[in-house]
Amino acid sequence: MRRGLGRQEGQILVMSALVMAFLFVPLSVFVIDTALVESGYAQLGETLQASAEDGASTIDEATYRSSNGRVAVLDPVQARIVADGSIRAAAVRGLSSWSVEIKGQRVTITGRLVVQLLVLGAATLTESRSATFAYGQ
Repeated sequence: MRRGLGRQEGQILVMSALVMAFLFVPLSVFVIDTALVESGYAQLGETLQASAEDGASTIDEATYRSSNGRVAVLDPVQARIVADGSIRAAAVRGLSSWSVEIKGQRVTITGRLVVQLLVLGAATLTESRSATFAYGQ
């Protein structure tokens, strides 16, 4: 009887190594890659929102002054310059391109972020954020 038990010693060690190699290592890589994508998505969203708000804070000074302070509107040229400068100043690593669109009182920025993953290469995230010019509200 003792002889049969002696042959099975160490088998759990082989099984543990297989479980580690084929289950836990890929699961760890998946968790790390998912965290990289989530943090990139959050960073992209916050950067775009801040830049859109910066752009939407510009006022057309000529209109404001000519109306004696009664009319305040968004200056589209200045809004584009400020939003673009704000997104450049953020210097987000992996931000490959962005576009600034102005419609009426709304500034919309769309950006593309390339996130380098641990094993699977890269993921490209695209997001848009908007802000509206509001005065005295």
